[in-house]
Amino acid sequence: MEPIPTFLEATAVKQLTSHVYSANLVRAYCIGAVPNGGYVSAVIIRAAATHMTTTHARISSPQHHTISFHGMFMIKTNAGPVELRIVDSKIGRSFSVLHIELVQEGMNCVNAYVTMGNIDNESGPTLETHFEKPDPIIVGRKNLDKLLTPEGITGWYERPKPFADFREVSKRTRFFTTKEFQPGVVTNWGTFTNPAETITNEAIALIADLFVGVIEQLDPEAWDESAGKKTPTAKYWYPTLSLSLDVKKALPKEGVKWVYSRIQSQQIKNGRWDLQVMLLDEDGELLATSSQVALMVDAARNTKPRGKRDSAGPKL
Repeated sequence: MEPIPTFLEATAVKQLTSHVYSANLVRAYCIGAVPNGGYVSAVIIRAAATHMTTTHARISSPQHHTISFHGMFMIKTNAGPVELRIVDSKIGRSFSVLHIELVQEGMNCVNAYVTMGNIDNESGPTLETHFEKPDPIIVGRKNLDKLLTPEGITGWYERPKPFADFREVSKRTRFFTTKEFQPGVVTNWGTFTNPAETITNEAIALIADLFVGVIEQLDPEAWDESAGKKTPTAKYWYPTLSLSLDVKKALPKEGVKWVYSRIQSQQIKNGRWDLQVMLLDEDGELLATSSQVALMVDAARNTKPRGKRDSAGPKL
């Protein structure tokens, strides 16, 4: 059996020309046959950072931080090689905007706009907005690491991973939550399953797109009670239509062990739904916000062959 790549290995990109990069989407971060949308977004973000530190290395303040990301998922991707083609929509002294197309087998699968900057060098007015952040209850690496001990922390449990062989990406992370139930809201402290891995800036998009438990809380048809025991069903697949990420804070270069997420949907109707996500760092400070539009479709559609589409369009 081949070793499971780390997230940094799975999101690695290679520069082919000044504006074209290659990557390989790996099955370890897939749901069924389709790479997780947050994982695909992370690959695009990684290409954007590489582009700004190579092709645009001349900029005096390196713009290696993603400030905002907005991706439109045109057609599902498959595990395997992809090409990332970048157009410099704006190259500025403080912020730059990149248009990135992710192309696979000649088809334009994802269109993204990424705003790049340097969060460490930001300056300007700071005002109190009176925004109420969620209460993560536990903060600090030392306290959070107790979740990984055999004793754990009273009132907390590790979320199960239903259908992990289908939702392969779920094996890469562990999520812990309290036993207090809040309908329609899922809260977690998340970490990588591999104890040697840390969550870096590239992995924020992945954490934002992992939402085990949202549908299971709300949909009675997501459960099977035929055997006298309530177990989840593999009824649905949730393909991403669009994913946006607004980064408030940069993580340290070495990464962190834990990130907190709060996930809620405002409406699930006619097979289309939204996800609103807030992410906090280990100290409970706001790290990022994310919004997503997704579908609820029969899980069988995940593994159907990808239909033919028009070519990716003009060369960038």
